[in-house]
Amino acid sequence: MRDTADSLLVRHHSGSYVMFLPPDLASIREFRRALRQSLEENTFISKDIQQIELAADEALTNSISANYNSSSEETIICRWIVDNSKFTLWIVDYGSGLKKEKIEEQVAEAKPSSLQEFLKKVKTYQEGKCEVLPNRGKLTQHRNLGKGLLIMQSLMDSVKIMYHCKEGRISSDPTDSSIRGSIIELAFDSKKHSL
Repeated sequence: MRDTADSLLVRHHSGSYVMFLPPDLASIREFRRALRQSLEENTFISKDIQQIELAADEALTNSISANYNSSSEETIICRWIVDNSKFTLWIVDYGSGLKKEKIEEQVAEAKPSSLQEFLKKVKTYQEGKCEVLPNRGKLTQHRNLGKGLLIMQSLMDSVKIMYHCKEGRISSDPTDSSIRGSIIELAFDSKKHSL
């Protein structure tokens, strides 16, 4: 298992970023630090940065879990663009892809009426779910799994799930037989939230 020192942040030009991260929970801290710095540099307010960080953290955790559960040690790619008030993030993993049933289950679930209700639902769900994932190259118990898609949808303006397939195709069909992994797209416009 690789160490997070293998990760790399590349800034193509102002507002465009990419990180290549090993599928290890320790990658999350480095990713959040780079993400936060890029948002601060682009004058996002603290509340918006926290929302974006939490949703991005959930997406990356899901990708690490997907890679690990598919026995893939492939690098996870995190690419984001900040353009004025708009933020868009893509996370590419090499897991088996988010299953149709899981997507439908989370989409059908009623959105909670308050933050407290939402946090209570997440805590109740997580109490019964624990997974073993790599952290600094060692397998450790990780309890913060379960409602990631719902969390992302609650915090972001848009969440899209796509799949990269054999021959370089991109699909939106979770039943495609040639899926090599998922692409999660998160979008947030701080102007919408400043009203």
